[in-house]
Amino acid sequence: PTDVCALCVGLRMEHMARPLVRDSSSPLKDPGPGLKPNQVSETSLYGVPIVSLVIDGKERLCLAQISNTLLKNYSYNEIHNRRVALGITCVQCTPVQLELLRRAGAMPISSRRCGMITKREAERLCKSFLGEHSPPKLPENFAFDVSHDCAWGCRGSFIPARYNSSRAKCIKCSMCSMYFSPNKFIFHSHRTPEARYLQPDAANFNSWRRHLRLTDKKPADDISHAWEDVKAMFNGGSRKRTLPPSPLKISKISVYIFLVLKYVNKMKQEI
Repeated sequence: PTDVCALCVGLRMEHMARPLVRDSSSPLKDPGPGLKPNQVSETSLYGVPIVSLVIDGKERLCLAQISNTLLKNYSYNEIHNRRVALGITCVQCTPVQLELLRRAGAMPISSRRCGMITKREAERLCKSFLGEHSPPKLPENFAFDVSHDCAWGCRGSFIPARYNSSRAKCIKCSMCSMYFSPNKFIFHSHRTPEARYLQPDAANFNSWRRHLRLTDKKPADDISHAWEDVKAMFNGGSRKRTLPPSPLKISKISVYIFLVLKYVNKMKQEI
């Protein structure tokens, strides 16, 4: 099935081309503590007003509007890949909810779909592009109790103080006490009597954020938010690409090799 967020972010060019008109007869209000289903409000994200809608008791923001405003300098692929890497899932709004977003000016009239994410997820997504990737403030010697289910599975302690680069060995295995980087830890496992082998779901060195989770299934909100902030670090893909040599450079190398071979053959004939 087509990813809802991929389609709604893909509406960027159409959204920018058509002016959005807000229905002035129903002014937007700030979301209050008593959220009502389909309540339309307006919230501030990095100083930019974004339309929000209450879905399933949670305040959700329109991803397409965020892409067209705060993240307008980034491509669709960059936003989509970053969202997937952060484990952010969109919720598709109903036709009634889509019409509410149109009247509020968050979506163009011609739009047919809209992916919604929570405000917390929107903050994480925008922070990964716009904010400084500084580690969250945590108590000294703090460690996350983490697990993964790849192969036989494994459990360890993720030490944020040691996580100073994408390849830092910051996870200590609970079984063998060896340290691994996050992208290597998901390939490390121990076979125990109660363990069951699980074929990795296309695990690769860049998917540890999808496979690694907190062992506690119901962590406190501050722990969960700190874990999300840690996963958002070093996720910018800033490694420089190696450009292929230009055709002119290739031709010069070819000429040089030809002259060297010609000289070698001439020397052999003289000998």
